Amino acid sequence: MLILILLCNRKWCVIMDLSFYLIFNFIIYSFFGWILEEVYCYCIEKRFKEDGFLFGPFKPMYGIAMSILVYFAYILRLNWVMMIPLYVIVPSTVEYLSGYFLKAIFNKTYWDYSGMKFNINGFVCLKFSIYWTVLTFLTIKYVQPIINKAFLVYFRLWFVIVPVLFIYIIMDFWITVRKLHSNLINERS
Repeated sequence: MLILILLCNRKWCVIMDLSFYLIFNFIIYSFFGWILEEVYCYCIEKRFKEDGFLFGPFKPMYGIAMSILVYFAYILRLNWVMMIPLYVIVPSTVEYLSGYFLKAIFNKTYWDYSGMKFNINGFVCLKFSIYWTVLTFLTIKYVQPIINKAFLVYFRLWFVIVPVLFIYIIMDFWITVRKLHSNLINERS
């Protein structure tokens, strides 16, 4: 069943499919997350990251966290006071759960904060939770309005690109899971 919403701003109003809109945001922010990690790694370590969970240029953790925040801010239209705790809770929870499940299921650790103060099992720490809080606030406030306009202006283009990229991400996820599972079996043998 398609869920239609009326998304209105001062200058525009359009009916769109909620799931398509959220998948669009998931893809955009998964790609932005990949760029952010590559730039951060290059600035800190003077090299690009060698591996990530997926083979392609997407970091689903970012896409999931930002899609949840977009949902609260733009679909449910929570005010800024109600959004503040979500800027802390959502990205930190997604980061913790991602790290936990990658370690528990595949025995893979893509980041480790255990050497940092105020960390929880090495999956999250206060320093990066503060970074994510500030970054998600700024993104929802300043970047998301631009993303929304681009979504509307180029809707016909997104209508073609989003399903293709979503299928690509699903295939990449499936291939990655099979490879990690195979590696895990080989390690145990």
